[in-house]
Amino acid sequence: MSSNNQKQFSDRTSRAANFDAASSEDVVRQAPAAGDAGQMDHIAERTRKKTKTKANKKLIVTGLIFAGLFAVSLYLMTDSPTVNTSEEAVQALESGMSTTLPVGVRIQSNDERLDGQDLTITHSSREDECKIYIWDYAAEDGDYVQVIVDGIAICDPFMIKHDPVAFTVPAVGEIQVLGTRDGGGGITYAVHCDVNETTYFNGTDVGDGNLYTLIRE
Repeated sequence: MSSNNQKQFSDRTSRAANFDAASSEDVVRQAPAAGDAGQMDHIAERTRKKTKTKANKKLIVTGLIFAGLFAVSLYLMTDSPTVNTSEEAVQALESGMSTTLPVGVRIQSNDERLDGQDLTITHSSREDECKIYIWDYAAEDGDYVQVIVDGIAICDPFMIKHDPVAFTVPAVGEIQVLGTRDGGGGITYAVHCDVNETTYFNGTDVGDGNLYTLIRE
C-alpha cells in the first residue's frame, strides 16, 4: 500500500473513532444517571402521597361539616317541643292557668303580648320550701327575667327557654318574676308551682313584673 493510501486510511479510522467517542458521550449525557432516576421516582411518590393526603383531608373536612350540620338539625328538632294545640292548651291560654298540662309545655309558636297579672296562690303544704319552674311557652326569642323573693334577687337575669329552670323558694312569701329584656312581642313565660301543681301563663314588660303571693291555708 502506498504512503498516500496509508495516510487516507489512518485519517478515516481516526475520524470514525472520534465520531464513535462523541456519540458515546452524547448518549451518556442524554441518559439519566441511576441516582437521578431514583430521585425522580422518589419525587413522584412524594407528589402522589401529598395529593392523596390533601384529598383525604378534604374528605375529612367535608365529613365533619355534614356531621356538624346533622347534629345541629337534630339538636334543634329535639330541643324545640311541639306546640300543644289541644283543648286543654286553648283553655289555658284563655284562663291563664292549667292543672293538667305538663311542666315545659309549649302552647304557642310565637310570642303574643299578654296582659300580665299578679296572682295569689293558696296551698296546704306543710313544707317550708317549694319549687317553681319557669320557661318560655312560646318562641325562644331572647326574653330575660329575674326571680326576686321577698324583695331580694335570688339569681341574675336569665333567658327563658323551652327547657324549664327550677328555683327553690319559700312556701309562704312573695315571689316576683321581673322582666329585664324583651326579645320581641312582649315577655311571655310560664311558671309552675309544685305546692298546688298549677301552671300559670303570664306576661310582663321590661322593668315590670308579676307578683306571686304564696299563702298557706
